[in-house]
Amino acid sequence: MRPETGLEPARRRPVYFAFQGLFMAVLLLLVLLRPGPRDTPALGALASLLLGSLLALRLVGDATLSREWFQSTLFVGDALVAALVIGRTRTGSDLFLLYLLLVFGSALTRSARQRLAVAGLTVVLFLATGWRGRGWAASEEFWLRALFLAVSAALMAVLARDAGQARDDERRLYESRLVQVERLATLGRVAGEVAHRIKAPLTTIAVDADVLAQRHADDPATRRELDEIRAEVERCKGILKDLLDLGRIEEMDVEPLDLRAPARAALSSLETLAKSRRVRLAVSGLDRPLPARGDATLLREALSALLQNALEASPQGGEIRVSARTAGGVHRVCVADDGSGLEPAELVRAFEPFFTTKKGVGTGLGLSAALRIAAKHGGTVEGESAGRGRGARFTLAIPAAPR
Repeated sequence: MRPETGLEPARRRPVYFAFQGLFMAVLLLLVLLRPGPRDTPALGALASLLLGSLLALRLVGDATLSREWFQSTLFVGDALVAALVIGRTRTGSDLFLLYLLLVFGSALTRSARQRLAVAGLTVVLFLATGWRGRGWAASEEFWLRALFLAVSAALMAVLARDAGQARDDERRLYESRLVQVERLATLGRVAGEVAHRIKAPLTTIAVDADVLAQRHADDPATRRELDEIRAEVERCKGILKDLLDLGRIEEMDVEPLDLRAPARAALSSLETLAKSRRVRLAVSGLDRPLPARGDATLLREALSALLQNALEASPQGGEIRVSARTAGGVHRVCVADDGSGLEPAELVRAFEPFFTTKKGVGTGLGLSAALRIAAKHGGTVEGESAGRGRGARFTLAIPAAPR
């Protein structure tokens, strides 16, 4: 098993402590409430085990707490003590819930092998309580309970494995986004330097084209060619502006804000262009406050980039759906379109600078800029698409601020 790192053992210690305390307390009650004379030696031994296990959990180091052998020993020991107490108090299978509690408690361990081992031993010990000298109890209820324990153990292993895979996927996504942001920072510095060096020659070309246009005012063919040169210069200047934006290091003005304000400002700036292309903007979720901390101007730029990306992908008469919601302490503003969509391989590259699937439209820097701004706010941008021709959805996610 890979050892836990960081603060995880420290976070899990109270969970282990609470489980162990509650479980042993139940066993103490069994001994105290059993009919007949009180078994003082058994009660004292059980109390000593309880205090010893709690003391071990309190004093053991984080590295030991994360070890497979320690976790296995803890739960196997609990199972053995439970079997002894139940056998001594002659409660039999009526308290199989103790074994069920152990099966569910095995989920606190960190590997599937541990869970299956602890749960399997628990089922075996439960079966041992039904042994009557020459065979097992014939009670149908007993075997149903044994089957229920086995099924619960298998279910816990499956659920734990699924949860582990989900954590791994989330970690890989986070690491991928972190790598992309670092690449953007490096590329941005280089791109900014290149853009500054190219800007002056472009300005010279534009001025010379204007001078030549005045000299050849009576030559339509020459003017047409010079107009094309000037148009391409303007296009290059637009690309340079995006490069400079990519390379700049923004000074964030962090302050409390309502995320609805930059969202509405971004929508307002795009409204005229959307109408000219007959693209409808459908907005929902902006009727409730979305408190956050950050720079409203930068967040508006990020949302404008997502909206511009959706507009460029949308067909004439299409629709862009903007929705906002809060879940798990994170605000999510989704921008979905019914446009050209992305293949899985294209979606992976969507946040790479200069990558675009829209021929002759856009520079491929909008999503990169949105991701960079989101990362500066402790958030990210997530992309989804069902494939070519089936639209896409990009979501800006940033932490919510306490109300």
